Amino acid sequence: MEKLTNWFNEKFIPATMAFGELKYLKALRDGMIVAVPLTFIGSIFLILSNLPIPGWYDTIAPISKQLGVMSSVTIGLTGLVMAIGLGYQVSKLNEIDPLSGTAIVVICYVITMLTPEFEVDPGLWGSGGIFSAIIVSIVAAEIMRFFYKHKIMIKLPSSVPPAVFNSFAALIPASVAIFFFWLVRVGLNVDINTLINSMFAPLVFGLNSIWGVLIMTLLTCVLWMVGIHGNNAIGWIATPVWTAALTANMEAFAAGQPAPYLIADGFGNFGMNIGGTGAIMGLSFCMCFLSKSERYKTLGKIAFPPTIFQISEPVMFGFPVVLNPIIGIPFIIAPLVLQAMTYFLMSAGWIGHVVASVPWTCPPIINGFLLTGGDWRAALWSGIQVVLAILIYYPFFKACDRRALKEEREEAVENSEENTASNEVLFEH
Repeated sequence: MEKLTNWFNEKFIPATMAFGELKYLKALRDGMIVAVPLTFIGSIFLILSNLPIPGWYDTIAPISKQLGVMSSVTIGLTGLVMAIGLGYQVSKLNEIDPLSGTAIVVICYVITMLTPEFEVDPGLWGSGGIFSAIIVSIVAAEIMRFFYKHKIMIKLPSSVPPAVFNSFAALIPASVAIFFFWLVRVGLNVDINTLINSMFAPLVFGLNSIWGVLIMTLLTCVLWMVGIHGNNAIGWIATPVWTAALTANMEAFAAGQPAPYLIADGFGNFGMNIGGTGAIMGLSFCMCFLSKSERYKTLGKIAFPPTIFQISEPVMFGFPVVLNPIIGIPFIIAPLVLQAMTYFLMSAGWIGHVVASVPWTCPPIINGFLLTGGDWRAALWSGIQVVLAILIYYPFFKACDRRALKEEREEAVENSEENTASNEVLFEH
């Protein structure tokens, strides 16, 4: 055990931290966030257009097209929005004027997404263009960085206004970057988007399998156990894939078609993120309502309300879960079991697929209903998962609770003896 702990501390943790701080991984993490509020807004209108209420479609028929506009312009342009966000982030990291760098990346992205007839089709800028946004932003940024680094640019006097100076400085790097993508897409007639999507296909396939989601769940929980924010440390691996899957599911749902992906961004709310990472609501419930010791009873009253909104830090570091070998067992087992059960329920068609985006603070049961576009069965399953999480945590929590209660009683006896001794001394004097 000691050797394993040393290996984690000396090798695994530093390597993971260093890997997570790589330039383009940081850009990927920060650049893709710009699409989150847009997918949430699109989800609201998507759910409103498809509420499972008898007669609802007839009721909204006069305004159905108007409602569809909001989901189509937000969800349908996810790839373009990510190109903008990534272009901005990679420009900042490469010390390029963000405005000029973002504009160049967007132009390169549009060229990449041209139709076989070399026409601009905004209909291609949705889920099918997310991976291209990632690769194009990185390649365009590297081309621009080369010219900026070697000062191959048009230089104007320092007296020129900054906006004019930056525009002329970007002229040569922009020309080369845009010409490069034009040459590959138009000159050589290479379908860059199809090529990039084929490159990501094995990763998409792996992360959309039961083993892919369980491995990601296991690694995330193990990292949390040693004090690393697992979601941030390795989340970048799955985020692009699951975001693309969610966007594709939303597009299919809006068109009245079956969702193509079983696992998409938001799937973790069914098991992994009940109250926070590790289905931690099970533990906070035990503390708040089933504890015998004052220590955990008090902590539970403080920690349980935040876990309703998926905020787990008071439990994670207050219990603590980190570096706790006893509670670490259910912390890992609970999400693995619940995620696996969700996978098979969705595979069997007993609950709907994830077709919408909700804020990460959305409570269980409610998020199950919204994520699946209004499937009451998913809401029911989300509630059942809370109960299952409590049952999984309970025996391990009781072991900790009994130990804490014993320590409190021993401490009370010691304090009582000390007070008695003090009173005897005072009495003698």
